[in-house]
Amino acid sequence: MKSLALTALTLLATSSVFAADLKVTCTVNMNNDKMLETVVKPTLNGYGKIGDIDGFSFRIRNNDGQKVSLEIFDIAGEGRYYADATLKEVGDSVTASIWRRDVLLDATCQSLSDLKN
Repeated sequence: MKSLALTALTLLATSSVFAADLKVTCTVNMNNDKMLETVVKPTLNGYGKIGDIDGFSFRIRNNDGQKVSLEIFDIAGEGRYYADATLKEVGDSVTASIWRRDVLLDATCQSLSDLKN
């Protein structure tokens, strides 16, 4: 019984360290012009700030080490736009977009980490 508990604790500790290794490169384009490019390492169950541009704020949430939520916050319009994805391999990506008469916004984050189990 003791070895079963030790094994479970070891697996839990390993998965927690493994899940915290999420690292993404994020790009924000406004009206087809690159406005921002940065590398973000969001904490497990936490957010990573991508940046702010012309009344919009961008961040990514690390939900469980592989599942992420990309958020665009329209500060003046008080709207939030989301895209969810699972990032398992280097190159996997998530994109959130806003397409209105006055602006075309794309935020894309691409995994720099290989997160396969």
